[in-house]
Amino acid sequence: MLYENFNGDKGSKVDFLRHILYTGYRFNDKFVFNSEIEFEHASTGKYGSASVEFAYLDYLATDYLALRAGLLLVPMGLTNEFHEPNVFLGARRPETERQIIPTTWRENGFGALGSIGMLNYRAYVINGLNASGFSSGGLRGGRQKGSKAKASDLAFVGRLDLAPRPGVFFGGSVYRGGSDQGQFSLNGRDLDVMTTIGEVHAQVQLRGFDVRALYARSTVQDVEGLNEVRSLIGNQSIGETLQGGYFQVGYNVLSQFHETLGLSPYYRFEQLDTQNKVPLGFSTDPARDGTFNTLGLEFKPIFNIVVKSDYQWNRNQAGTGRNQWNLALGYSF
Repeated sequence: MLYENFNGDKGSKVDFLRHILYTGYRFNDKFVFNSEIEFEHASTGKYGSASVEFAYLDYLATDYLALRAGLLLVPMGLTNEFHEPNVFLGARRPETERQIIPTTWRENGFGALGSIGMLNYRAYVINGLNASGFSSGGLRGGRQKGSKAKASDLAFVGRLDLAPRPGVFFGGSVYRGGSDQGQFSLNGRDLDVMTTIGEVHAQVQLRGFDVRALYARSTVQDVEGLNEVRSLIGNQSIGETLQGGYFQVGYNVLSQFHETLGLSPYYRFEQLDTQNKVPLGFSTDPARDGTFNTLGLEFKPIFNIVVKSDYQWNRNQAGTGRNQWNLALGYSF
């Protein structure tokens, strides 16, 4: 549940943001099924929805290799695969992992994953994004979510992480695939909206500290043609280049005194520009180039339950950013 209070005339709102039910089954030592069903915004009769968050079958081939197929969480960033409210700091997810890595992001596909020593890997083939949903605000609208997904263009996504000790890992991932899905043509030419997303990340959780950093960059090809067929003009242009990143640090002040209670102040600095570069003849919207400072406090009576509150100073080049206060109650079991 999330409460948001905005400066200015936007007002306040309280939202039962999401409720997720997990279902899994182990058929035998080799075959395992995992899934989550997500209910958003409390009621499908109003603004809410019910959808499958993920649903996949694993075949555990060896100690180092598993094969996976189904509706897959795309293995990018620090939040997309691990987005339960008790495992990340902040009442709201980082903007970079909403607009460039469009968390929560899941697509239909298959692939392999496993661990070899300190190295963890994942590599999938999935349906590509749908550029009809791209906007000046990022790639989030291009998610297909497994629902009658257009698959004229497929994509590859791969990830590598190095975990030298428990609580510490760093690595990166890359996604590349077409996003036009055979929908767009201009002057007799089919558009080729190739989309590439790359990111590097690091996370350290030691002795009460939780430190995270991420940088993501995306490129989209044939944006000039895409803008024309979608009638986007001026500063409405989709970004040819998008980039963003954040650094975040938190510390559990009770970590040396109590095994279950947690009280963690945290701070996150983030910059995001979803129109870092646009085609000639188009302009950028200064509101898309923003800086976010978040200062908050998280309380965990037990690991599975969290109450967190933070204040965000939101600035952009247009001077239209609104500060806001957020309060969230979360749980996972």
